[in-house]
Amino acid sequence: MNQKITETTVIDIQLIATILSIISFGATFILLYNQKLLEEKKEPLFSKKLTLEFVALNRIFVLFIVLLFLGANAIHLEIDKEKGEDLKFDYIDILSSILTLIVAFLAIYASIKALENNNLDIDNSVDEAL
Repeated sequence: MNQKITETTVIDIQLIATILSIISFGATFILLYNQKLLEEKKEPLFSKKLTLEFVALNRIFVLFIVLLFLGANAIHLEIDKEKGEDLKFDYIDILSSILTLIVAFLAIYASIKALENNNLDIDNSVDEAL
């Protein structure tokens, strides 16, 4: 595979991951709105248990997105190595993806514990960070 196709592939991966991120933010918005309805004792879109399941699934989906970005960053690092360019920013990108990956795993853990305890008071700020 020549270098131009690889650079285009990296951009394609980033575009797909960005579109998936927008979908995840939409799902997060719906889940937060549903949580608000539950808290206000109004008719929710989903039951509490289903909401917790959707939160866990959405966070797993976010993990997949983070892995896409990490993969794109790794490919970009290899391209820059072949070009002989400065790799400092590539390593920073990979480090930020790894840190985001850790946050994604923690968010999944929190949502699984919330599902086990049937506790809707999970920290939604983690979703906003992702």
